[in-house]
Amino acid sequence: MSLRTSFAEHRRARARRREERAFERSLARAPTVESAHELRSLSTRR
Repeated sequence: MSLRTSFAEHRRARARRREERAFERSLARAPTVESAHELRSLSTRR
């Protein structure tokens, strides 16, 4: 594996983790259990 490929994979993994953390924060801030459930169901469609 080349160094460039390795860096690209690392960037993609970091971006995925950043998106997951942002999603978890939005779930934690959901005003109701129903809205949190709706967010979760929408995320499975991505």
